[in-house]
Order: sequence, then structure tokens, then C-alpha cells
Amino acid sequence: MQHTDKAIAEFEAWWDRQPFREQFEDVKDQMRNVWVASRRELVIELPQKFPASPKIRQDRNKAINECRAAIEAAGVTVRG
Repeated sequence: MQHTDKAIAEFEAWWDRQPFREQFEDVKDQMRNVWVASRRELVIELPQKFPASPKIRQDRNKAINECRAAIEAAGVTVRG
């Protein structure tokens, strides 16, 4: 699933849980566009992957990769 598709799906799930949403149907598309744009504009810079010792490097790189996967799964762009 692409980041945009995920953000739209999350918005729709959120929207469905909102009380009185029927009263705001006229602005739903605008709200969805803001939701998606905010995800698109959010970029997280990860630290570089090269500490001194091999064991520390391996542990740190694994942690960074796990962070990257979790952040991207939330529909946010990652650099680094």
C-alpha cells in the first residue's frame, strides 16, 4: 500500500468513528486532503549507520531499520 493510500485509509477509519460526521460531509474532502498532505510533508531524518565497534554498529543499524519500517508503515517518509 502506498503512503497516500494508507493515509486515506486511516482518515476514513478516523472519520467513521467521529460523532456528528454527517453534519460535516461538506468539508470531508478538504479534511482528507489536509490529512494526506500533512503525511506527505512529514519526513523523518534517521541517524547515520556507522558507530565504532562491529557489535554496536550491528545493534544500532538493526534498531534504525526497525524504526524505518515502523515509521514507513505509518505512512511517513524516512530519509537516511
